Amino acid sequence: MKKILYFILILILLVGCATTGKLMNLRLEMNKDDVLSVMGNPTAARGSITNKYGQVIEVWEYELLKTGSDAFIGKGTYYWLFFCEGELVRWGEAGDWEKTADQIYEIRFRP
Repeated sequence: MKKILYFILILILLVGCATTGKLMNLRLEMNKDDVLSVMGNPTAARGSITNKYGQVIEVWEYELLKTGSDAFIGKGTYYWLFFCEGELVRWGEAGDWEKTADQIYEIRFRP
């Protein structure tokens, strides 16, 4: 019985490492298909808008498990991926964006 519990714990920790490790494979200017192949399907599509420059902006959300106690209890961290015209231009933890949410609309991207 102890062996099974140890195996489950190790498996959970490895899965946590694998899911947050996906972020290391992201690169700016990846298209949405490339992001899907690295990250899989998003947990949610947080929003989409055409900004004042006529660019289509989309935000995808992923819930990823971290290692340690969060992975053990199945509590994940939310990451947002920000696309402009179908290309990845920014990503990070969802809470990191609260400070700059009003600036996202004003970012000027190269044509």
